[in-house]
Amino acid sequence: MKVMKFGGTSVGKPARMQEVAQLVTKDDEQKIVVLSALSGTTNALVEISNSLAVGDRNSAK
Repeated sequence: MKVMKFGGTSVGKPARMQEVAQLVTKDDEQKIVVLSALSGTTNALVEISNSLAVGDRNSAK
């Protein structure tokens, strides 16, 4: 079994997502596919959590 992991920039734009889909579906071998959050999502989540940590609910929104 193959494990395939794709990072944020690999799934950050529709064209890149299509390339990933082609790689994943090109053969019948069983796979586990791991995808990171879309590009920029992790940074946004970190900013939200930092705002909440200091009690700034308005910035978190």
